Amino acid sequence: MPTYTQIAWHGAMALLLGLLIGLERQHSQRGDEPLFAGVRTFPIIVLSGYLAGLLTQAGFIWVLPVALAGTCAIVVTAYASKVGGPHKGATTEFVAVLAFILGALTALGFLIPAATFAVVTTLLLSTKAPLHQLAERIREEELYAILKFGIVSVIVLPLLPNRPYGPFQVLNPRLIWWMVVLISGVSMIGYVLMRLLGARRGVAVTGVLGGIASSTAVTFGLSQKAHDAEDLLAKYFALGIVIASTIMFLRMLLLTFVIDPHLAPILILPMALPVVIGVGVGILLWRQKGAQQETALEVKNPMELGSAIKFGLIFAGVLFISRAAYYYFGSSGIYAAGALAGLADVDAFTISAAGLARQGVLARSTAGGSILLAGAMNTLVKGGIAAFLGGRALRRVILPIFVAMVLAAIVACIAAAHS
Repeated sequence: MPTYTQIAWHGAMALLLGLLIGLERQHSQRGDEPLFAGVRTFPIIVLSGYLAGLLTQAGFIWVLPVALAGTCAIVVTAYASKVGGPHKGATTEFVAVLAFILGALTALGFLIPAATFAVVTTLLLSTKAPLHQLAERIREEELYAILKFGIVSVIVLPLLPNRPYGPFQVLNPRLIWWMVVLISGVSMIGYVLMRLLGARRGVAVTGVLGGIASSTAVTFGLSQKAHDAEDLLAKYFALGIVIASTIMFLRMLLLTFVIDPHLAPILILPMALPVVIGVGVGILLWRQKGAQQETALEVKNPMELGSAIKFGLIFAGVLFISRAAYYYFGSSGIYAAGALAGLADVDAFTISAAGLARQGVLARSTAGGSILLAGAMNTLVKGGIAAFLGGRALRRVILPIFVAMVLAAIVACIAAAHS
């Protein structure tokens, strides 16, 4: 049995969880809608579950199922009384049952899971309008793509062999597919946010959200728009390109931390140099931009299965080339592989180099330097795209910026390689 101090502390937490859910339900109530439970009732429901959990711990194991059955009976009665009216939703009633269970979990010692579920539940309840808008905007082919990807990831991933194959013993099917899920998950975040926002409300949002999914796609799209727009808007489009390119370095750092947490600290200070330049230039362009127009950029659905498989093949190829280059040429080979990989995709090389460092195949300084070299080459490619496609006005703005960012990334590469 918990001590009296623990009972008081956990009971206070249960009360706060009930207040959190109750406040949301009370706030979201429409004027003509009957309210089954609000800011007073939900804390009582959670505390009821908490007391039932305490009595269960004390040996009265029948109390919890009986109390839960009683709560369910009250919920069913409340829903039956309103089902004849215009409001037939049962969200609040279901949440009331969940609130009782959360209180019981708190009493049984599962405080963190109970708090997590309460916060997630409140978040889902408070985002009703955006979620409904998202559901309405999702096209049928997007839904099928998400379902196919979910099925393949959930069912196929556990079935794939978890051991290396092929030359150099580097091609692990489960690892390759897990990386597909990782990259697609990062892209999905950006995609869902874009769908929630609808038309982009500013080039800064375009750069941030687009940079999460693909900074190259943002550079290509905004450069085309800059070519067709007025010269006065060149700095406006350059802002989105710079933000997306800066986000790329942060995304590389995040992926490195996920794969090899010991490698990420080596990259923080060197990578700060191009990031600081990108942020500083972005702030300068934000203050100088002369228009508040919005621009929309069509981004391909990142959950489409073909794109996921394509990335898996790229990742496997980059992983094989990286190991072969290191085997035949040593450290100089891995740098060459990083430079070549950066021309197409930095994520695949970042993951493969960090994985080799985690396995002890590469020195972490070598892995960090090659990752930053891949970022420098990718930044150079995006600068070329912007200069070539964006027209004279954008080229005049973007070239000095990207020269500075590429040089900063190269300096960062040298610093990481000698760390």
